[in-house]
Amino acid sequence: MLSGEQILSKKRELKRIFSEGDIGKMKSKNRIVVAPMGLFYQNCLDGLELKPHVIEFYESVARGGAGMMIVSASFYFPMMNEASITQPFAMWDDKYIGPMSKLVKAVRKHGTCIGLHYTHMGSFAHSMITGEQPISASGNFKNPMTHETPREITKDEIKEVIANLSDAAKRAKEAGFDFVEYNAYSGYLIREFLSSATNSRTDEYGGPMENRLRFFKEIIYATKEKVGDDYPVIAKISGDEFVPGGNTWKDAIEIAKAAESWGVDALHVSPGGHDTSIPLTLGYVPQGAFTYLVRLVKDEVQTPVITAHIDDLFFAEKVVSLGHADFIAFGRKFLVDPEFPLKGKEGRFEDIRPCIRCNQGCYDKVMSWQNVGCLMNPPARIEMECEDIPVIKKKKIMVIGGGPGGLSCAEVLAQRGHQVSLYEKEDTLGGQFNPCSIPPGKAEFTLAVEYFKNRLPKLGVNISLNSEVSLAVVEREKPDVVIVATGARFAIPSIPGVERENVVTAIDVLEGKADVGKRVVVIGGGGIGCDTALFLAKEGAMDAENALFLKEWGGLGEDFLDFTHKGKQVTILEMLRSIGKDMGVSRRSLTRRLLRMNNVQVIPEAEVIAVTDRGVEFNKDGEKQEIEADTVVIASGMDPENRLYNELQGKVPELHIIGDAQKPRKALDAIQEAVALAFKI
Repeated sequence: MLSGEQILSKKRELKRIFSEGDIGKMKSKNRIVVAPMGLFYQNCLDGLELKPHVIEFYESVARGGAGMMIVSASFYFPMMNEASITQPFAMWDDKYIGPMSKLVKAVRKHGTCIGLHYTHMGSFAHSMITGEQPISASGNFKNPMTHETPREITKDEIKEVIANLSDAAKRAKEAGFDFVEYNAYSGYLIREFLSSATNSRTDEYGGPMENRLRFFKEIIYATKEKVGDDYPVIAKISGDEFVPGGNTWKDAIEIAKAAESWGVDALHVSPGGHDTSIPLTLGYVPQGAFTYLVRLVKDEVQTPVITAHIDDLFFAEKVVSLGHADFIAFGRKFLVDPEFPLKGKEGRFEDIRPCIRCNQGCYDKVMSWQNVGCLMNPPARIEMECEDIPVIKKKKIMVIGGGPGGLSCAEVLAQRGHQVSLYEKEDTLGGQFNPCSIPPGKAEFTLAVEYFKNRLPKLGVNISLNSEVSLAVVEREKPDVVIVATGARFAIPSIPGVERENVVTAIDVLEGKADVGKRVVVIGGGGIGCDTALFLAKEGAMDAENALFLKEWGGLGEDFLDFTHKGKQVTILEMLRSIGKDMGVSRRSLTRRLLRMNNVQVIPEAEVIAVTDRGVEFNKDGEKQEIEADTVVIASGMDPENRLYNELQGKVPELHIIGDAQKPRKALDAIQEAVALAFKI
């Protein structure tokens, strides 16, 4: 916990990020920007009026201290068919001006500038949604996400897109929005014209960069003609596409210079896009890994520059202070805690709910077209807090279990005014958060534990550690409500030899309670099996920082990175056809790549027969096989720990069970369930 002196010191450090900034004639009260995010809280079939909780969400963000807000995604033509339930905002008709102006008024009354982010999805527009074949600059490639081949947009359609976009920008101005931003970044239509990887046209819109820029230039010129030179227009571009044959940082500089010459008022520079193969958002990405891209652009233009992929206020302060960017756009940080700018400005850093970069509630939901939330701030919390549900009758509540579900439930219950006691049988809070923080790329899970350790006592929650609750304890305490959040335990499969000394569980491995040999077989290729396998494969390998040091001083050859991938010899045996089926889509593909990079062997459709003194016997394709192993790790599933819940049936006035104690699943599901329950009691 920070001392008072440390907090004051850190507060004094945050100067530039909270200073005023200008984009054209628009003045922002600070350098903190709400990045454009597809949230799926609203769709056009809901009618003209925005849902109350949609407006309240954005207003809560403005109330929390953001200087500037970019609302996404806004479409300028009716691209969705009647079956769609996903289109968030619309501006293709004047009838939307009035309803959208209500959002503007709600945000601007808190001193926050607000703009609309416009996009044409190009080849990313799925025909299942639009009812039509997608269009793009060219039709000679397959979209990596939809796996559809677009058709080449005609010149008449180009003119129509330009007219529609500029008309939509005019409507945004009439609705009171302070600016508009065009998406030339994600991989959508504008970037598909800019990119050499997706634009193979032979007319004036293809070929050299000068021609590939033409479509975007005509959009900016048409927009400025309709909204005026004084109305800010922002261009969001890729600092480097990280796509084979695509634009590099050198091209980004050329695009930025051109946009500046057209009168663009700010440049929003981000790495990659939806089609890049480099991880951009997970815990595997170091803080500020892509900041060099915005710095390269910033050095070549006078126009204000916005950057993203930063989620720490102090790192943001450093970037702005060094002059590498003028504004920092935060996305998920606002989902987890809309008030983090205000808390940071006031020095209340320990009250900031952390983003643990798990992707479960944000990117995984976006990719499946579902309402976006956050593991630490799930949709139930977002909607319920907007309704401000008060406590009707204060109750004495026992929450049994200090894992993700129990902690989240206790927090909301205490916030609403209940008398809450939390019991945890271990000597620390966190439950599954603790082992989950150990595999590579998941260290931020520890931030969640530290947050709750600090937050719950402030809310008056009485915490009892090393306290295994029994029926007698409950009868002695006489609570009004008992919430059982006792989690789950590893399911030990009925395999001959599973009782051998060299057989351990994944949790024991991650918590350092088991000795693991050089050759390891992991039984089970779900999320925890994959994480444990990756952890073991890296154990003993050279640290990347040490490898870079040795490389710089001539201690290693050109293959120096290979030394960072030489840990234990690990094999995963999985009954299904592929691994990671229970993982979110954004983490699943990356985890599979990381396992390959770290030489983890994966054997799918393998039925384990027995653990022997040599290793593991299994059936594969109808044949009995054996793989040698010094250690066998069990990661084949979990069973609910619900014994106490069954004992308490009929013994207390009100009894609930939440999280893995009811049914093992993702932490997001357990927390969503816990928070929803806490708002009902």
